[in-house]
Amino acid sequence: MKNMPWQKPGHVFLWRPIFAEVIVLEELLISPIKINVTLRVLSKRPDGYHEIISLFWMKKGIEGLTIQPHDDENIGDILITEGMEISGENILVRTLRWARSECSNIPPLKMRLKKEFPTGSGVGAGSGNAAALLRWLNRNYGLDIESSQVSGIGSDIPFLAGKADLAIVSGLGEKVEPLTGIPDLKWLLAFPQWRSDTSAAYMEIDRSRINNKTEHRYGEFREEILDISEKLRSKSRIGLLHNDFLETLSKKHSEYRRAFNIAEKSGSLAWGLSGSGSALFMIFKDRSSLNYAKRFLEREDWIIKTTELE
Repeated sequence: MKNMPWQKPGHVFLWRPIFAEVIVLEELLISPIKINVTLRVLSKRPDGYHEIISLFWMKKGIEGLTIQPHDDENIGDILITEGMEISGENILVRTLRWARSECSNIPPLKMRLKKEFPTGSGVGAGSGNAAALLRWLNRNYGLDIESSQVSGIGSDIPFLAGKADLAIVSGLGEKVEPLTGIPDLKWLLAFPQWRSDTSAAYMEIDRSRINNKTEHRYGEFREEILDISEKLRSKSRIGLLHNDFLETLSKKHSEYRRAFNIAEKSGSLAWGLSGSGSALFMIFKDRSSLNYAKRFLEREDWIIKTTELE
C-alpha cells in the first residue's frame, strides 16, 4: 500500500472513530536500533563515565510505539507496555520529562509500546523507543532534538534520533560524525538467554586496564573504523570485529565461540558483539548465506531469538 501524500515513510496511521463527528489520530512509529560494528572504550572520566569511539549502524527495529495526545491534565501521561517486562522507570517517561523542560506546549500523551527486544542486549532498543518519541515531538511540537543535552537521556539517543544511518560516534555518544556510502548488506541478529549489565561490564574493563591505558589511541581507532567501513562497502571478508567487551563476555560464555564459528562457516563477511552485549550479529552479502547461519543458530538451545534486520 502506498503512503498518502501526508504520510511519512515508515509511519503507520491508525484511525479510530470515537463519536460520529470526532476522529482521533494515532500514529504508530517503528523504533530504530543500533549495531556497534566496532566498539573501543577509551578513558574513564572524573564523573565515572567512559569515553568511547564506535562505528554505529542504524537499523530498522521491530518495536512499535503508538502515540496519541489527549486533553485530560488530571490523568497526565499514560504508558501501556506490552511484550517484554521492563524493570524500573521506562526511558519514555524520562524522555518526556526532559522534553517538557525544553518545550512547554507538549500535551499529555497516551502511549502504547510493544517490546520485542530483550533488555541488556546492547542494541539500544530502549534508546530507539526514546528516539522515536523525540522525532515525533520534533515534528509535531517543534522540540529541538539536536541539542547536546539529549545525550543526558541516553548515550545512544543523539545517533538514533539523528539523520545518519552510519556514523563514527565518540565522547559519551554525543559526538556523531556521519559516514556516506552505505552498502546493501544482509544482517542477522541473535539474542542469547543471558543479559549483560552495562555498569558491571564497564567495571570489568576498568579492572583489566589498571596498567593498560587507551585514551591516547583515538586517532588509531578512528582509522580502524574507516578501514572497516571501506571493506564493508566493497563487501570484503573481515571476520571478527573488535569490541572491548567481548573478551570478558566470551570468558563467561564460551557459546559465543560456537556462534562465531557458525558465522565463519556460513560465509559471513563480518560478525561480532553489539554494545556491551549480549546480542551478537552477523553481516552477509547474500540471503542464502544468512539463511544457512540462521538455521544453525536456531538449533542452539542458548539462543532465544533471531531477527533479520532491514
